[in-house]
Amino acid sequence: MSRKFLVGGNWKMNGNKASVDNIIKFLNDGAVVPNVDVVVAPPAPYLAYVKEKVKNGIEVSAQNCYKV
Repeated sequence: MSRKFLVGGNWKMNGNKASVDNIIKFLNDGAVVPNVDVVVAPPAPYLAYVKEKVKNGIEVSAQNCYKV
């Protein structure tokens, strides 16, 4: 059994709805590769929105945000 690759990215609390829409479009236009898991962690205010808009095969994750 071969190992799967994991590609993940978050953009902390950066961006606005327009930039989130651009990233969603970029992800949705790309191919889903069977041996690659794709995970994105959008800003918390857009978490549900991104989950609703990305295609199957792309996972959505939350991230914590706090001040040190």
